[in-house]
Amino acid sequence: MQFYPIHIQIKNKACLVVGGGKVAQRKVNKLLAAGAAVTVISKELTPVLQKLVNNNRMKHRSRCYQNDDVVGFFLVFAATNNQTVNQQIISEAQSHNVLANSVDGADKGDFIIPASCQVGHLNVGITTEGISPALSARLRRYFMSKLSSITPEQVALIGEKRKLMLETGNQEYQDEMNSLIDELIHQIENNKINLNSIE
Repeated sequence: MQFYPIHIQIKNKACLVVGGGKVAQRKVNKLLAAGAAVTVISKELTPVLQKLVNNNRMKHRSRCYQNDDVVGFFLVFAATNNQTVNQQIISEAQSHNVLANSVDGADKGDFIIPASCQVGHLNVGITTEGISPALSARLRRYFMSKLSSITPEQVALIGEKRKLMLETGNQEYQDEMNSLIDELIHQIENNKINLNSIE
């Protein structure tokens, strides 16, 4: 299966997570970090998810999934420990033209979530399109270690130089931007990583 790589804006978009365990918790945390309006359907929640409910960070429907619960959502995540329920969620989402992701595998839904590492506005996504999540996870740890040598401020400064370059057309800003990019890449290359430390 070939996937189309995309970063999507979900700020204030209604997103549904069905399931209340640790996998669902990871989905919810990433959705909230991106500014999504999250609803969780599950009889039980992890303590972390319950705290988010208590703090009004997300909505919670304390029950099992019901027919057509997916209607009205921008993205849906089937994250229960029941494959039959997950497949029902995916099928109903697809019938309503709602993009859905399943914890049961890349081939079960419409999209996958890459393993990602982020420094400021620099976001590196890694995926094997579902054939080896372990490889994606290990590469994520490797790249996070490599990227630990740079700072969000460095990334932001490159963005500022680009903005000035576009606003003024001044070649000097482009040269400064390229120099900053070279310096950043040099720092990453020189950050030697012990592979044994990222098992």
